[in-house]
Amino acid sequence: MKGKSLTKKARTVLLTVLAVYAITVGTHLGEFWPFSIYPMFSQGGNPWSRAVVREIPEGDSISWTPVSLDSLPGLPYGVASNGVDPIDLANFVSKTKTWTTERVGAISLMLMANREADPIRLQVFRVQARLTESNEVDITATPYVIVGTGIEPGTGNLNPTLVP
Repeated sequence: MKGKSLTKKARTVLLTVLAVYAITVGTHLGEFWPFSIYPMFSQGGNPWSRAVVREIPEGDSISWTPVSLDSLPGLPYGVASNGVDPIDLANFVSKTKTWTTERVGAISLMLMANREADPIRLQVFRVQARLTESNEVDITATPYVIVGTGIEPGTGNLNPTLVP
């Protein structure tokens, strides 16, 4: 007798869990956090945006023309190894709608806070990619701002197309 009531309780618990699962997943388009299977893959094919920082040598000229990844000027600058979270930087660059002097100052502080006094010029790019109709990936790097030692943050160091 005791075994049947334990089986009945187990069945009731199992059915309740399955019902809750079906309701939560069904109302969240198949993606509900505790049951999610790598939501990063569910965004495949959608456009994306990241930030790339390049160190521009002092003698090199600055260009505000969008380029391909193969044509990026300067040298790679490791943001993570210099104390900047790459996700925070990418969010800052992609979510800023109006680039004011304060926003340029904030990105300058973000990139220069842990730097030694060595002279350096950094150019921040917003890299955007999208899937074309021919199933190829189109990647464009747009220069946004120049920051560095001895450079006062301001909209003068900003891509002219972004100046408010």
